[in-house]
Amino acid sequence: MLKTIIATLALCSVVACAPVSGVLPPTATLQTEQGFSGESVTLVGRFDQRTDGRAAFTWPGSSVAFRFKGSSAAIRLASTADIRFMVEVDGEKSELWVKAGEADYTLTSGLEDKPHQVRLTRLAESFSGVTALVSDPVTDGRLLAPPAPASRRVLVIGDSITAGYGVEGTSKDCSYSQATSTPLLAYAGVAARQLNADIHTIAWSGIGVWRSYGEEEPINPTIGERRKLTLGDDFDSAWDSSRFRPDAVVIAIGTNDFWQGSAAGYRAAMGEFVSQVQTDYPERPIYLMVSPMLTGDARAAQQADLEAIASGQVKVIDLGKIEPDDGYGCDYHPNVVTQKRLADALVKALKSDLEW
Repeated sequence: MLKTIIATLALCSVVACAPVSGVLPPTATLQTEQGFSGESVTLVGRFDQRTDGRAAFTWPGSSVAFRFKGSSAAIRLASTADIRFMVEVDGEKSELWVKAGEADYTLTSGLEDKPHQVRLTRLAESFSGVTALVSDPVTDGRLLAPPAPASRRVLVIGDSITAGYGVEGTSKDCSYSQATSTPLLAYAGVAARQLNADIHTIAWSGIGVWRSYGEEEPINPTIGERRKLTLGDDFDSAWDSSRFRPDAVVIAIGTNDFWQGSAAGYRAAMGEFVSQVQTDYPERPIYLMVSPMLTGDARAAQQADLEAIASGQVKVIDLGKIEPDDGYGCDYHPNVVTQKRLADALVKALKSDLEW
């Protein structure tokens, strides 16, 4: 007999902080022997389905959405570590912590018996661990046709700013934790919601295109290497770029290359990186974003390097920078106020350029 482990949900701090609990009805026992087929869901992001019956994923913002008619819905997940998720049911948001191991999770219960839409979104970064869908959604009613993909698509490639590092933190004095980080409140995630666009967020805190934070010379894998992966830390999981064809690409890389105030190898590395992205996504506009965390000479140097690369469909975009009066997220990262301001500027630019 399958053991059902009920997850405890807590309303997201964006909305409220009152705990709620769900109970999976006995009639909704998960048929995990059949595994995940994906027939009744819409996946947004990169999912590794090399193993039958499993869809593994790591990138922040990866989501699974489905529709059902009934009063409750659940799904079985397997995870290598505790991972923070957001559950949205008919637009109402709740937080879900998926625990290490394999278990069944109630996503919603006690609803009116009518059509509902559910979205489960990973908030944690790739280095936090791998999570996998190991069953299709189960309901006490019936699954409906999955939600249609959005007509607009955006690929954003970035670092901690794009991943939403510390965006929910209350000051610069807190350090990294999953509890204060979410791509949904980062500039790209907010902009995608405003534009009704599907987004692939390929972001890794501390990473650069030439060198990463704390490195004198390049040591660890760069964003150029990791952006080619389905799973952010599995170099056997090559991503097929034809599986997602964005209408626009935003590249927000450079903060960590310039961690010492200068970056001798940045221009050449970024130029090569942009060339590779153009090869994968020809005729797509590419926006090179000036870092909102860089200031003074470092910011000017990065912008000069980007301007030297920009040509044709490749543009430099300056969405603004952190203003001390707006406060900070953890470790001096952009907070909700700054990220929203950056998002509004990005939305304005994309609407103007793409006539959205």
